[in-house]
Amino acid sequence: MNFVSLFLGACTVLLATALGAAGVLGFRTMGRRCYASFIAFCAGAMGFSALEMISQSHALTGHRLAGMSLLTGMVAILALDKLLPHAHMIVMGSEISGAKRKVAMLVGTITIHNIPEGFAIAAAFATSSSLGWLVTLSIALQDIPEGLIVAAPVACYGETTKRSFLLGVFSGVVEFFAAIVGFLFLRIASDVTPFALGFSGGAMVYVVLAHLLPDAMQAESRYAALTALIAGIAVAWGLSMLIGL
Repeated sequence: MNFVSLFLGACTVLLATALGAAGVLGFRTMGRRCYASFIAFCAGAMGFSALEMISQSHALTGHRLAGMSLLTGMVAILALDKLLPHAHMIVMGSEISGAKRKVAMLVGTITIHNIPEGFAIAAAFATSSSLGWLVTLSIALQDIPEGLIVAAPVACYGETTKRSFLLGVFSGVVEFFAAIVGFLFLRIASDVTPFALGFSGGAMVYVVLAHLLPDAMQAESRYAALTALIAGIAVAWGLSMLIGL
């Protein structure tokens, strides 16, 4: 096990996420149609990625555990969605806005999603450096648009571009530490990974259905949003095919 190579690989995926999130720094005030299109594109990409993770979880564990992890992820995020306003009132003494809650849901689910990716990098480097770099570069390729997928909707929901960028980078920081921890505790990580895949997939499905799509499918911009949704699915599908090569 080469820890130095693993560390460099973890840094690579973190930089890739930051590079993608940096795209939000060029954002300016956008119209309703453009806003809806960004949200819809991200919903398409996230939805496809969630289905891929659920499929991988099913392949590793079978129907029962994959279904259990999927439902657990959806129920957990649903419960968080319902409890977050009350928790914010207790801690902060004020109500949380709908936009702030959407930001929390979005960043939280992508962050959860990055944990099994970090475990995958750890497992690959524990096998060999060559396999480790193959997996790292494949995930880094995916993390570039993923960084933007986190940051862009956050900006659309009213956060500053700087804060949106930092929240996008945060998801990569979690992946970085997941790779380090997974490498150090590989046996535990390898057992948890299939469940984590299904759980994060379920969490992402909930956010797409409950938050992103309803916001995107407004009457005045529905057709533009549908086009962007299809484009998001196509881009994510293309990336998955490229990574598969």
